[in-house]
Amino acid sequence: MDSNKLYYVVGLAGAGKTTVCKQLAECIDGGAAPQTSGRFMDFIKKNGVETPKSLDAISHEKREDLINGLHHSFLQDKSKNSYTFLDGHMFVTNSNTGLRVNAMASENNDVSDGLIFLNTPNEVVASNIDSDNQSGKRNRSECSIDVLNELSEEEFQGAEDYCLLNSIAFGVLNNISLAGQFFEVGFDDVYYLNDYYLSKNTKLRELYKAQFESDLSPSSLRKQHYELGSKLVEPLEKKVGADLSNFQVLSIPRSGNYIANGFCEGFNGRFIMSKEPAEIVCDMDESKGLVIIDSVIDSGNTVRNIIEALPSTYVQPIHVVCLAINIKALEMIESYKETVEFHCLGFSNKTNRPKGIFDMGARLYGTPD
Repeated sequence: MDSNKLYYVVGLAGAGKTTVCKQLAECIDGGAAPQTSGRFMDFIKKNGVETPKSLDAISHEKREDLINGLHHSFLQDKSKNSYTFLDGHMFVTNSNTGLRVNAMASENNDVSDGLIFLNTPNEVVASNIDSDNQSGKRNRSECSIDVLNELSEEEFQGAEDYCLLNSIAFGVLNNISLAGQFFEVGFDDVYYLNDYYLSKNTKLRELYKAQFESDLSPSSLRKQHYELGSKLVEPLEKKVGADLSNFQVLSIPRSGNYIANGFCEGFNGRFIMSKEPAEIVCDMDESKGLVIIDSVIDSGNTVRNIIEALPSTYVQPIHVVCLAINIKALEMIESYKETVEFHCLGFSNKTNRPKGIFDMGARLYGTPD
């Protein structure tokens, strides 16, 4: 059983998790996709809870015990199958209070080897929910696209936190449709994110998360970015096994500047601030490695343009360091895996780039308008 693996496929209701679990199980030898909802109903009834609605009425402690008990019961499946895929959630809505509550086992105890976030466009999720409700197949709450975006971000962040806390694999699987038809997916289609994390240090993770507090003043946010930048040097040197004195640093304006200043607090090498490829190439030292620093990689276009502009004669190591990477940039990042290493403190699945008071650059420089 030591070599057997168990994964939860997590995401919003209506994302297609049950179907994808079956596809993953079918594409790999020894794969299985137990009917999770049926097992859930049998388990709670066995423990005196007749319906999911009744589950919402019991105490938090008893609810957690049931979730952990169901989770640990899947060890039997794991012992029988080389790969087990389960439909799961990080959070669900309590029907009594309307609040989002935990739905994932708080005590993993080596049962799960990883979570796979199913990245389905929320327009598709909304359509699936509507179809299920109209057919009577299921009774699901309908939400606006904006609300689904918020719930999806919460689910994704919950999955990331859980995997980092339990030191298990965290993957993303894009659920893509063309003309209303979804492509079949396989285990090889999963993007695993673990190798991109620069550090899993708890205090650094807390500092990383604190920067997203919307009530931070520009000066407080600048101080946080500077502090974060100064704390990225040691984990980067440790991860890549290199002395940064053999590198030059490129800061991508404008949101990367305070991180880069902190990063270069004790750095005496070449420090470039620009996002213009021609200007960067002109200022570079081709005998030194390159560390590119930005706050967030969203689509990845800025970084891609810089990398593509580097001369073919440049053969030094390249590291891109940022606080967060949006999963929409994963395909771009994977395309450079032979020549560029990307590092971050966290990932994001935001559908739309933040604007106004939510844009990091605007928050740093006090220009939300």
